[in-house]
Amino acid sequence: MRNKDSSTRQAMDIKAILEEHAHHFLRGVSAEYHGDKEAVAIMYKYLKEGKITEEEDQVLKTQLMDSLKIVGIGVPFALIPGASIVMPILIKVASKHNIELMPSAFTDPDKQKP
Repeated sequence: MRNKDSSTRQAMDIKAILEEHAHHFLRGVSAEYHGDKEAVAIMYKYLKEGKITEEEDQVLKTQLMDSLKIVGIGVPFALIPGASIVMPILIKVASKHNIELMPSAFTDPDKQKP
């Protein structure tokens, strides 16, 4: 009986961890979507008026870098066998060397506000 309780508790812990990670991922995707919409609005303003503010320029640069990071992470998953195992390790090792491979929506808590 004791072993069954322990395995049930472990299954519940795993479920809670998975739910937390899924929620974090969905918040990040939502933040990236809103960032992309904002970047498109800034590009439209630039095309229409011919100028943007320094703040808008910074937002546009950040969003472009985030989009390139998404492509850089997504392409190996589609093309390289075993990338689903290698990429998380690569991301972890890179972060230990102060290299950020993840888009800012997944690392910046301010961007993940609902």
